[in-house]
Amino acid sequence: MTVIDVRRDATRLDLSGLDSLFRPRSVAVLGASTDPVKIGGRPIRFLKEHGFAGPVYPINPRATVVQGLPAFASLDDVEGEVDLALIALPSAAVLDAVHTCGRNGVKVATIFSAGFAELGVEGEALQREVVEAAASYGMRILGPNCIGSMNRSVGAVGTFAAAVGHTIDLDAHARVALVSQSGAIAAHWVVEAVARGIDFDPWLSLGNGSDIQLADALAYLALDPGVDVIAVYLEGAADGDRLREALRVARDAGKPVVALKVGRSEVGAAAAASHTASLAGADQVFDALFAQYGVTRVESMAELLDVSYAVAGGYLPTGRRVGLMTGSGGVGILMADEAADAGLEAAPLPVATQARLKEVWPAAGVVNPVDLTAQLMNDPRLLPTFLDTVLDEGEYDAVVVALTYMGLFDPWTDLVVDALTQVRAKHPDAPIVVSMLSTPEVRRAVEALHIPVFEDASTAVRVLGTLADIGTRPPGAVHPVPALGEGTRLAGPYTEVGAKRLLADAGIPVVSDVLVTSAAGAARAAEDADGPVVLKVVSPDLAHKSDIGGVVLDVVGGEAAAAAYTAILDNVTAAAPAARIDGVVVSPMIDDGTETILGAYNDPTFGPVVMFGLGGVFVEVLKDVTYRLAPIGPEEAEEMIREIKGFAMLDGARGRPPADVAALADALSALSVFAATHRDQLDSIDVNPFLVRPRGRGGVAVDALVVLQPEADTVPRS
Repeated sequence: MTVIDVRRDATRLDLSGLDSLFRPRSVAVLGASTDPVKIGGRPIRFLKEHGFAGPVYPINPRATVVQGLPAFASLDDVEGEVDLALIALPSAAVLDAVHTCGRNGVKVATIFSAGFAELGVEGEALQREVVEAAASYGMRILGPNCIGSMNRSVGAVGTFAAAVGHTIDLDAHARVALVSQSGAIAAHWVVEAVARGIDFDPWLSLGNGSDIQLADALAYLALDPGVDVIAVYLEGAADGDRLREALRVARDAGKPVVALKVGRSEVGAAAAASHTASLAGADQVFDALFAQYGVTRVESMAELLDVSYAVAGGYLPTGRRVGLMTGSGGVGILMADEAADAGLEAAPLPVATQARLKEVWPAAGVVNPVDLTAQLMNDPRLLPTFLDTVLDEGEYDAVVVALTYMGLFDPWTDLVVDALTQVRAKHPDAPIVVSMLSTPEVRRAVEALHIPVFEDASTAVRVLGTLADIGTRPPGAVHPVPALGEGTRLAGPYTEVGAKRLLADAGIPVVSDVLVTSAAGAARAAEDADGPVVLKVVSPDLAHKSDIGGVVLDVVGGEAAAAAYTAILDNVTAAAPAARIDGVVVSPMIDDGTETILGAYNDPTFGPVVMFGLGGVFVEVLKDVTYRLAPIGPEEAEEMIREIKGFAMLDGARGRPPADVAALADALSALSVFAATHRDQLDSIDVNPFLVRPRGRGGVAVDALVVLQPEADTVPRS
């Protein structure tokens, strides 16, 4: 049996027992049925039909023979070793079955039965007993409430899914592993995928994920040399750090992960929690996780199939320049629009190349899209000649060819296959995607050339855009992760002054402050300043000071500062008479910076998350923010900053001087390290605004709010 070991530093993952799940030497079915249609009967029938080479032990106290195999009243009566046990029993009988499996040395048990944590408190308690019982024997559990697993390559059927028993054409050109938190979606995909030329193998559904989690299965499959791509259906994660570790293993192994993460809406998130008893987590945090670990997120079941099919069966472009070729002007326009939406660059062909193509067929459109007109169907020379020339001279990273229905009817079927075969011989590694209606035979012939085929031209271009996203990602791209120091004990609550002092100690530049407790003190501080100042009330009870007149901007001179001090205290006393007031802080007025917001908060699933956005309308109305899981280094922080839609505001838009993005990235990285170091104490940090100044002049935190977790927020400190 092949044994796959995870890297030794992947300490949160547990891959024990997964070899026995995917490559079992023997299988027992508890609750085995003589009826091959029932849940307890299907696995036996499927194991026989798929040629499983090891012994199969039906466990049924009321039968001596089950589907032609000797049956046993109890697993205790089986003399041979059992790697995998399939439990098809009512939930009330599962705990006893797990004990029986454990004392007989079963390596892993798949529990089909429902009635556990997905139903509430009582079911959760029963599920906990089952897992604890299995752990006491060193046995792993898949499920409960799952449809099981399958590794077709070795005939290891550990599922009752009826789809497995249907005759399907396995002449697939792409092998993709599948991990799903939904059994029904997994079964649907397994059937539909084969019609698309994909063989999901191995695959498994996790059900409640009580023991074997999605992260464990994903990491195991990432380390399987027979797996090229991993498709994932994800509703949530009970252990965010475990999932993060698994994605690191997949990234380091160079295995693309294509994920459909559901639960974006509040209703969807609630449904996900009740479905698999998992935590959904904030959706933007999953986006951050996927961005950090190179996961391709898709938005629908169909898109997951499209992308998995293309990644596994074609070649990845290493750039975003695309050539578009068609026999229809209308389809060419459609593809050009889709290319723009997908972030692809449909650059014109070189002028000399255009002239050469015009010599071959004067009526052709030769800029890009390249339109061969309907003559494409009459002259078998046009397609190979034009495509070969475009690949040779166009300097494109990929080409999309739209051939309408030419793959469906004679005499064009042979023309298409012959032309693409000629081109592939001359360009063996060129990323080519074809859109056409076709017969199964034509489709398979084209796919054998590592050319994905899509019926819809828009889909072909959109998928190519996704392939370019994957292909332009540096191989095994890993940003350096800063080391975490020893976290000191934090003591709060923190006023603005205390919060900025805390951040300054963490390496985040802050504006210089003078805390005053009298109008005369405010006057002296303003007179000592080099230019206008800002006055702000300091109170542990007021988070939004400007809303109640607690902030006065652009104050010049001592007399104006004294008046501003008095006005602030009058405003605050009137608006919030119970608020504790520690004084007023006087700070220099900075007028050459762009307002940004830096933040961090503790996500219940993934821990500290760092946030960045531009100030004002960009964050309040447009929600133009990006996220990363902390900690991150300056390189990744700058990448994060450049993701926002309003980055042009920092890059010198409308004649503004470019901002000091490097200094901003350093501050964001330092904030992430601080948040990660103190993850057990911090609830959230809000640095708003952080003023980033012109390039070379750095930036400063002007205001800050630090909130500790309730148990940590006990000792006042200014």
